[in-house]
Amino acid sequence: MCKPQICAENFNPTLLYAFINFANSESHITLHTHDFTEVKIILSGYFTYIIDDKLYEVTKGNIIIINPGVQHKKIIPEGVNIEEFNYALGNLQFKELPENFLIEPSSQPVFSLPLHQPEIIKCINETLSEQEKNEPYCDLFIKSSIMKLTALLHRGMTASKERTEKTRLDIQTSEKTYIVNDILEYLSSNYMKQISLYRIAHNMYLSPVYISKIFKEETGESPINHLIRIRLTKARELLISGDMPIKTVARNVGYDDAFYFSKLYKKYYGIPPSMEKRKNAG
Repeated sequence: MCKPQICAENFNPTLLYAFINFANSESHITLHTHDFTEVKIILSGYFTYIIDDKLYEVTKGNIIIINPGVQHKKIIPEGVNIEEFNYALGNLQFKELPENFLIEPSSQPVFSLPLHQPEIIKCINETLSEQEKNEPYCDLFIKSSIMKLTALLHRGMTASKERTEKTRLDIQTSEKTYIVNDILEYLSSNYMKQISLYRIAHNMYLSPVYISKIFKEETGESPINHLIRIRLTKARELLISGDMPIKTVARNVGYDDAFYFSKLYKKYYGIPPSMEKRKNAG
């Protein structure tokens, strides 16, 4: 028995296109709309997406569904390269939705389905493989893969919606704790490296906004403030225990700019690192 909205008897949209898209900060991207539904699956990179005047932080693993008439535009940070799989569907007819809409107008346009990620990637690879071979009937195989992918997205969204309704728009506390512990371990092991909220989110297939929210709920501080605390604690240990130059101490805890490090250290401990060294010398 089929779930509402997508059933074999009444689901036969037109596949308008399917391709891999590459973009960066130099790509010319303007605010625009379509008269069809577009689906984007982010394969690498991160960026901000403007969708109907709302800002969404998007990263690897995210799925974006843009209904007809919805204004959208990417804002890609300098130095970041984006790879995404795009496809578009027309002739969509759902009794519950406006013409050519794939999701309800009130639905979240950016989401992720980590449990379905392997199947999603498999559908994408099947599509790209058929396009590359370009053998007889490849268009049927391509459409079949895209229809399977679309049904898979709806299955995941339906399951996610049911879970969300049961947990009042939140995930279980145990899952939150697991995610936060994962972030704590990552920061503790990598504080000396270049770390950003986007990088943490990229590694976990979650949005930066969501990670920051649950981390603060569980620990009382943001991930970046926790990282600063780790770095400055480690820096103080180095300043007290040895005769290491301040520039070297800064680099060893993840700061290339010694001046910025010194300002941060003074703000945190009340004295500059140079005074900390003198105070503990001899």
